[in-house]
Amino acid sequence: MSVSSERPIIIGAGPGGLAVAWTLKEAGLDPLLLDREKIACSSWHSYYPSLRMNSWRRLSSLPGMRLSAEFGPWPMRNDFLAYMKKYVEVLDPDIRYETEVHRVDREAGRWVVRTSGGDLPTRNVVVATGLHRKPFVPDWPGLDEFEGEFLHARAYTVPDSFVGKDVLVVGCGPTGIDIAVAVAHAGASRVRMSIRNMPVLFKLSPATSLLCQAIKHGPLPHGLVNRASLLMHKMQWGDLSSYGLAAPKEGTMAGAARIGHAYGAIDRGLIAAVRDGSIEVVTGVTGFDKKAVLLEDGASIKPDVVIASTGQRPDMERVLGHLGVLAQPGGRPIVHGGRTAPHAPGMYFQGYRLPPGQLPDMAVDALAIARAVTGGRRFPLAGVRRSRR
Repeated sequence: MSVSSERPIIIGAGPGGLAVAWTLKEAGLDPLLLDREKIACSSWHSYYPSLRMNSWRRLSSLPGMRLSAEFGPWPMRNDFLAYMKKYVEVLDPDIRYETEVHRVDREAGRWVVRTSGGDLPTRNVVVATGLHRKPFVPDWPGLDEFEGEFLHARAYTVPDSFVGKDVLVVGCGPTGIDIAVAVAHAGASRVRMSIRNMPVLFKLSPATSLLCQAIKHGPLPHGLVNRASLLMHKMQWGDLSSYGLAAPKEGTMAGAARIGHAYGAIDRGLIAAVRDGSIEVVTGVTGFDKKAVLLEDGASIKPDVVIASTGQRPDMERVLGHLGVLAQPGGRPIVHGGRTAPHAPGMYFQGYRLPPGQLPDMAVDALAIARAVTGGRRFPLAGVRRSRR
């Protein structure tokens, strides 16, 4: 198997990789996409059907094609999948499916992408495998002997199977909130949420989406952003300590830097559910003891089901760890968008900004990557005009 060394290679055929493919094709290049799965956007196919985007539709279109207004301001999972199906049809990219990337090496001024189908040399490689590649579960003592049902949130689909059950959701990120609220509304006998560190919660609104983009792509100092996010939380929710919800101890940027992934969430009914008693708040999980879940405050509870909404990781160490392009914690890249590390010219990362609001970021970074690959040349996005809906 061979490919021209001048042909850009994109690892990952999800929304981020496809967005870069669009801008590179508009710039006159012919990128090759590699994906280990059988279909494009495989991660989105695996998400629970009730997932609703947290980023405003008007900010979330990828380069070349707008999300249809028929999806409303906050499109659902299936809305976005329909959009991506059309996106792939119009883009007509060259994708090699079921191709596993084992390692990327630097040799004689080129990148060599070593895959299950052979080695591919290139001047420019774009890594777009995403932040959410591998489910993460803390190393809780006793978990292997837990006698109840345990699953990671990635395996959650619909709430019906939890009707009549005592459910503990661990983690207060966007997915944890969605699951806890859905399970409570569906008729679980009891729903508790374990929160170790209360994140900043925002109300869902176009203004929130606009603010998040201004923070990530503007010159605002992180200290100012941290203070502003804490103030917004307090102004929106007041004192929730009587419900077991302590005030956040750190702002969005400080939290994200500490844990290596998003620190903050859009509230989709959690506060109302806690106030009316349909969701109870408990402290962080420290371990398991047969049927019991052990908590930080010394208490133990015996839920029928534990759903760990404890995040996912990029899982790039095996492929890229030897190149010195990954930061800790979480193994995220040290650069993103149209920038490259000095020792890694021609390697770009798409879809790894924190805090994530990923679709708006992908559109911005896809353009930056295409301009960097083409030496800063400006080019029209003809697809915007051609594919406007």
